Amino acid sequence: IAMLLVAMVLLAGCVEEEAVVEPVPFADFDLVDGLTNGSVSKEAQLGEAWVAYFSASWCGHCHPTLDVLDEVIPNGSLLIFNKDPREQHSDMVAWNDDMEEALERDLSRPFIHAPDLSAEMNVSGIPYVVFVDAEGHVTGDRLGLWTNAEEMRLMWNQTLAA
Repeated sequence: IAMLLVAMVLLAGCVEEEAVVEPVPFADFDLVDGLTNGSVSKEAQLGEAWVAYFSASWCGHCHPTLDVLDEVIPNGSLLIFNKDPREQHSDMVAWNDDMEEALERDLSRPFIHAPDLSAEMNVSGIPYVVFVDAEGHVTGDRLGLWTNAEEMRLMWNQTLAA
């Protein structure tokens, strides 16, 4: 009995309960694709994994990140959100045209003016990439220039598996 008591004292605190981490939901939104004038919403995205890319039309250093995302993320799974609330940066058609010219290819992605969503998601810098699972929960994010296609593909595959 004495040895059992000593063992209990020595091992006290060594076994911890696993902390339950609640998944972080992506904010609800219902916005307009500036290219098609069609509705784009979180609700419509449910059931499929997707990626939110936050940037701005004037962000030249963001181009390489979108370039690689466009190559890695399948069509229908990447939403491009404009964070800048200023009127002179709200033309999504012009932004799409500029990006297509810079990347020298068509971009078949929604371009969405979303400064309020950006604020709700606490987007502090750009480019900002958020991976979202089929249930609408954030599985990962990345702030800043990102051009590693293998890392993106790995995060995408983890999001698909979530």
